[in-house]
Amino acid sequence: MVEQRMRNRGLDSTDGRILRLLVENARASFRDLGEAVGLSAQAVTQRMRRMEASGVVRGYTVLLDPELEGTPWHAVVHVNTAIDVDAPTMEEGFASIPAVVEVLDLAGTIDYEVRVKGRTQAELYEAVQLIRLLPGVTSIETRIIMRRVLKR
Repeated sequence: MVEQRMRNRGLDSTDGRILRLLVENARASFRDLGEAVGLSAQAVTQRMRRMEASGVVRGYTVLLDPELEGTPWHAVVHVNTAIDVDAPTMEEGFASIPAVVEVLDLAGTIDYEVRVKGRTQAELYEAVQLIRLLPGVTSIETRIIMRRVLKR
């Protein structure tokens, strides 16, 4: 299944190995990646440029300790919506709230999981209230994140 999806995107098994290595360490050099997969640094560079241009690799990121960001308050908001809610409009509403950092469209009894952050408890409260007021929201349940146990 994964192999078929990779072929559909124009990727071969070497591209797959490079991507797996980057998921483990996005700071790996092209030289190190090349050594691991049996290619030159220049060949890896060309493959990476192709994968970036095609949208397979969409970016690189750094995850900071929330306290260093100055946003020690994080919460997950479970959102249920009306059956006839317009999903693109709802999702634009989430995106318009500055404290929203991630939105997941879920299957099951919860429609959306929205992660919010704030520098203060009051900012977090305001973000949750803005979510509550979005047209089509029928209920929410908010959980404060106490600590991160595992991140892969």
